Formats: sequence, C-alpha cells, structure tokens
Amino acid sequence: MLTEKTSKITIRVIAIIEILIGLYISLSFIIASLINPPGRPKTVYGFVVLTSLISVIIGIGLFRYKNWGRQFLIFFAGYVIFTKFLLLSNLVEFTGNTIKFMSINLKDVFSFIYHCIILIIFNLKIIKMSLN
Repeated sequence: MLTEKTSKITIRVIAIIEILIGLYISLSFIIASLINPPGRPKTVYGFVVLTSLISVIIGIGLFRYKNWGRQFLIFFAGYVIFTKFLLLSNLVEFTGNTIKFMSINLKDVFSFIYHCIILIIFNLKIIKMSLN
C-alpha cells in the first residue's frame, strides 16, 4: 500500500526515468546523425527525437507533480502498449530502430511491461491525489 510520501517518491522516480529515457534517445539520435549521416529517412529520425522529447516533457510535468503529466503519460503509455502489442504479434513491422543497445524484441518486451506498470501505478487513487 502506497502512502502519500511513497507515492510522491514513486512519481519522482518515474519522472526521472522518463527524462533520462527521453534525453538518452534524443541525444543518441542527434549525435549519431552528426557522426554518420542517417541511412533512414529524416522523418524517422524526426519522429523518434520528437517522441523522446515528449518523454522529457512528461518527466518534467511529473517532477513538478502536475496532473497533466500523469494524463499525458497514461495516454502515451497506452499508445506504446498498443504499438508494442502490434509489433510483438507481428501485425506491423517498424523499421525505424536505430539504436542497438539490446535486441529489438527484448527492448519491445521491456517497453511493453514498463508501460503496463505505468498504467497501473498512475491510475492508483493515492497517485492521482498526489498530483495537482
């Protein structure tokens, strides 16, 4: 059971995770494209950088305990879960993966699980009450 104190800590931890993920991805793409010109269309890079910056914005909102950050994260998590489900079920194929930190399937599974956890946590009453 979460207390008010632990819910605020949880929000801050997830805020920091979102900011770090967003910064890591966007900086990796920007640096990679400067060092080695993109082999993929620039729109793919633009999409990935834009979505990573959305993570940064969400993280900043959560860090400030803003309810819009929670709502945006829930929407974004739902979108990611839906797309990861489509990818994992082989109903769609995404060819924009450019960072090879881990296998694409493993990254998609981790992303799916993380965003499912996000949906559960950010729909808890105590978490909702901790955000203004």
